[in-house]
Amino acid sequence: PENLISLAAVGNLVKASVARTGCEHFGLLVGQRGGLQSLGLVGLVLRFSPDVATALRRLSQYMHLYHGGQITALVEDEGAAMLSYDLYVPGIEAVEQIGDGAMAILFNIMRTLCGPDWLPREVRFAHRKPTAVTPYRRFFRAPLVFEAEQDVVVMSSHWLTRRLPEADR
Repeated sequence: PENLISLAAVGNLVKASVARTGCEHFGLLVGQRGGLQSLGLVGLVLRFSPDVATALRRLSQYMHLYHGGQITALVEDEGAAMLSYDLYVPGIEAVEQIGDGAMAILFNIMRTLCGPDWLPREVRFAHRKPTAVTPYRRFFRAPLVFEAEQDVVVMSSHWLTRRLPEADR
């Protein structure tokens, strides 16, 4: 995790990988292998937070230390919590693939923080509906929305109050 490559290099690598494999959901497959451990020290800060809300706010606060050029945000509204992901650096290749991978990583982070009973209410993607939706359905096990404003994991806000067992000031 400490041996990072630039976001531009990630985009180029993912674009080449999709072209070489012909796998339309390559980013999703890569992201499925990620989680707190993928974020290095940022992941440790999340793991040792007192509760899920604090962990996700810290993710938003420190995400720039992981790769730079990307941002997460947590918004609560009427019993729902929305954890979003965005790239803010122009000219990055394979943005949709990177977003799919990030959504899978956020899903895995939430499962680690909340336990195996956690499932999102829905998962939104800022890109068009892929030809093969089954890999997305199988992984996220939640309603999927495509062509959304941004990439977002939507969950019940009650999960934010969950105390984390490894909390350490």
